Amino acid sequence: MLYLLPFLTKLNENLERVNNRVNKYLKTPNSKQIHDVRTAIRRLDATFMLLPKNNRSHSSLSDYLLKCKEFFKVNSEIRDLDIMHEKLQKYPANTQKNNLLESLKATRGAKLQHAKTIARSLKRIDTSKIVDKIGITEKELAKRHSKIVSNLISTIQTTFPIVITNSLKLEELHDLRIACKKLRYLMELTPDENNKMMKIRKSLRKLQDVLGAIHDYDFTIEYLNSLVQQSLEIQEIISIEKEQRSLKYDEFIRLCRRRLKISPDSFLIALRNLDHSSS
Repeated sequence: MLYLLPFLTKLNENLERVNNRVNKYLKTPNSKQIHDVRTAIRRLDATFMLLPKNNRSHSSLSDYLLKCKEFFKVNSEIRDLDIMHEKLQKYPANTQKNNLLESLKATRGAKLQHAKTIARSLKRIDTSKIVDKIGITEKELAKRHSKIVSNLISTIQTTFPIVITNSLKLEELHDLRIACKKLRYLMELTPDENNKMMKIRKSLRKLQDVLGAIHDYDFTIEYLNSLVQQSLEIQEIISIEKEQRSLKYDEFIRLCRRRLKISPDSFLIALRNLDHSSS
């Protein structure tokens, strides 16, 4: 059960956390601060989406979160560039790879300047009174919470049969990863800490981590494949990244079998395939 007062307290804490991490980001915009500020924005968004519609549009909080999401998007792009830069550095030096690393560095620098501009605009916003302006009853909160959790569970249940039988369903893999994140953050808002809830949260986190690693391979492979001219060395890197991506997907399948009891030949998958064959 999600109660009103603890929820509003958590919402205020999430606002303060974003403010604090934006300040730290402006001082030292390294990979840790990028990770921390993105996580803080995700948690703020998780509390925000539980609010009634009138609070989620044309309000000071919605305007603030819109700016946060803009900031989040640019930093996600920076984070992806950092991951690819780190991956490429592991390979032997060659002319195209070295030029690519310089290009990634320049692109990152430009995006970082843009992100800092957004961060400074966020810093100027006074969020101290935002929660005071929110009007919501405990009944409304419980209804909204139940609806969103149900929708996320439905997304996870319907996406699993797709991604577990086709490793190249990138959009569905992305949707599953995001749904797992959102559900985990929503579960953090409830006071229940029984073994079952803790086990679910642990499984969601593990899924999120494995799917995130798959995303990193997909982003790198897609970027390298987009190069108009590819040296033999770059082609070799693509081949290796695809092999490692395949291994990570196999890890995802093993996780599904072992912890979630889901496999390509499970009842859930059989039902979905039966439904498709009859349509």
